Amino acid sequence: MSGALRFADTRERVIIRVFAPAKNLAVTAAEVENWGAAGVLGFFEHADQAVFLKGLKRSLPIVNNALATENPNVVNLVADFTAFVETAITHFRQLGLRSSAILVLEDGPQIRKHLIGTFLKIAKPAEPGLASLVCPVDREQLWNPHTTVKPVPPILAEWLGKLPKSVGILTPELGGGGYLIRCCQALGVRVPEDVAVIGGDDTDLSLACEPTLTSMLPALETLGFEAVRLLLELVAGKRPPGSIVRMACVDLHVRESTGLRKPEICDISGALQCIRDNACRGVTVGQVIKQTQRVSKVTFHRRFLAVVGKSPAEVIRERKLDEVRRLLTATDLPLAMVADLCGFSSAKVLARVFRSHEKTTPRDFRKKIRPAPASQPTRPARPKD
Repeated sequence: MSGALRFADTRERVIIRVFAPAKNLAVTAAEVENWGAAGVLGFFEHADQAVFLKGLKRSLPIVNNALATENPNVVNLVADFTAFVETAITHFRQLGLRSSAILVLEDGPQIRKHLIGTFLKIAKPAEPGLASLVCPVDREQLWNPHTTVKPVPPILAEWLGKLPKSVGILTPELGGGGYLIRCCQALGVRVPEDVAVIGGDDTDLSLACEPTLTSMLPALETLGFEAVRLLLELVAGKRPPGSIVRMACVDLHVRESTGLRKPEICDISGALQCIRDNACRGVTVGQVIKQTQRVSKVTFHRRFLAVVGKSPAEVIRERKLDEVRRLLTATDLPLAMVADLCGFSSAKVLARVFRSHEKTTPRDFRKKIRPAPASQPTRPARPKD
């Protein structure tokens, strides 16, 4: 979303409204039309896209930041899975693993062709028939790191048993990496000694794993920026470059599931980098410690305060407030959206924290920094004859 807003900041007549969370996509489609939207930027999976399109009464240009069923009115803009696989395979080979494989935890018309086919072409496994598995799993088990995985699906347990160890397994779905780690633990398979795991999980899910998950994430700001740019071209009547547009923009975040060992001493630099990257995503001090440190919490806090001069919580809060000031200065976004983009739980919480530091409200701060344009003089009414 931040990339989309960054693009909109450069265009005076681009207005973005967020319709989320969408509990009923058919109702949301009607709300979008009633608002008078000229185009839609969405994140629709196969079934969700079909429901949304069915709910529209008129055709709207749509850019979808997910790989769903091809539709003439939809352009799917996604991170290039080829780059995703190439980066993962390179990392596995650097680890000296015996083999590599891919586990796909959903099924659909694009899965076998675009995901598994791409993986097999790049990895060139010695046993192609064994190097991939499609095992659909309920989203709740993927997205909730505390949900039990027992009993592990028999097909998955058998597959993990047959793979030559040590093996690197790529799981591209959100939550898939954490799910695989929990399955390995339930089966007594060691991670990363027997199975090294790279997932497509976001930062929160990756840090909720034990061991923490090495993840491959799309550069979301770049995707959002390009998605709005492409959507405006469609609104202007330009022909799309294709039904699927892929961008080679993925970042590898190496953690414990592929063998990363945290330093035995305080890594203050790593902690600060983690805060810069993730403060506005709601990262906590505990998550910073879990991701970057191997020392005790007490030792970390004492050393961090001595080096930085502030506590980790203070640095996180300052990073979030810096982004709040930027958005209040450069955009007209409502306060609720500013709060969400900056990692605050609500606009009320943001207002309270902001006022305690700035001695003014976010609304008054915006008015002071961006005064309203001078009103045009009113043309006098023409006298009646």
